[in-house]
Amino acid sequence: MLDPYTIFTIILIVLLVIYMFLETRRKPARAEYTTRVLLQCPTCGFQLEKDYEPGDMIGLKKGKCPRCGGDLKIRGVYSVSKSKVLKAPS
Repeated sequence: MLDPYTIFTIILIVLLVIYMFLETRRKPARAEYTTRVLLQCPTCGFQLEKDYEPGDMIGLKKGKCPRCGGDLKIRGVYSVSKSKVLKAPS
């Protein structure tokens, strides 16, 4: 006959093996990202963040400044979590 400590140890080991098996099968949640560009007016310093479009690169002139009418240039291209993208008011 097995003593209680041996039975307890065997049960613990079986539970640990089951737990480890279930944890390895679980898939981690994947964070979703979106690519954004930072537009800046070199004249007045106005900044605007927009979605990336194919062909966007740093230094490219993209539109007119709503404040002073100067050219908006792309100053940065980066990825942000979709949960952190600010929604435009409708």
